[in-house]
Amino acid sequence: MNWKKDFKISALVILIVITAIALLDNARTADSAAKLEEDKNRLEKKVISLEKEIERRSRITDELKYENDTLAVNLSTLEEEVAAAQSSVQYQDFMDAISVVKTYKAAEEFKEVIDLIALGNFTSFGTLDQDDNCPCTINFKYSNLEWIPGVVLDLSEFKIEKGRIVLTYLTVEDLEDNYQFVLTKSGGFYDRTEKWRIEEIRLIEKEGSTF
Repeated sequence: MNWKKDFKISALVILIVITAIALLDNARTADSAAKLEEDKNRLEKKVISLEKEIERRSRITDELKYENDTLAVNLSTLEEEVAAAQSSVQYQDFMDAISVVKTYKAAEEFKEVIDLIALGNFTSFGTLDQDDNCPCTINFKYSNLEWIPGVVLDLSEFKIEKGRIVLTYLTVEDLEDNYQFVLTKSGGFYDRTEKWRIEEIRLIEKEGSTF
C-alpha cells in the first residue's frame, strides 16, 4: 500500500508546484500591469508638457507676427513721410496753387474751370446742354461738386499733404460748407502740361452750421 501513499505525496507536491507557478505568474502580471500604468502616466505627462510647449510657441509666433505687421505698417508710413519730405513744396509752388484757386474764384463761365482740374482724380464734367450751360458739376472719383460762380471767398487755412497743397477757403453764407482745394501737379483736360491743378474739392462743414 506504500505506492498509494507515494502517489498522494507526489500529487501534493505537483499541486504545490502548480500553485507556486500560478502565484509567481500573478505576481509578474501585477508587476507588469503596474509598470504599464506607470509608463502610461509618464507618457500622459509628456503629452501634456508637449501640448503646453506647442501652445507657448504658437503664442510667441502670433506675437512675433503681430510685431512684424506693426513694423511693416510703421515702415510704410515712414517711407511715405520721407517721400513727402523729399518732394518738398517750394514757395513758388504755393503761390502757383493759390493762383489756380483765384482763377477758379473769378471764373464766370464753366469752361474757364474745366482745365483747372487735374486728370488723375477726375472722371467727368456735367452740364445742362452742349453749350455748357449750367447747372454744372465736376465729378471726381469719390465725390462730385456743383460749380457755382462767385461763392468762394478768402483763404483760411493751408497745409501740405504728401506733396499736395491743401487750401481751405471760406464760402458765402448761403453755403453750409467751406471748400478745401487739394492741388497736385498734373496735366489738364485740354492742356496736358504738368502744373498745379485741382485734384479734389472737399466740402468742410462750417463751425456752428445750422443747415
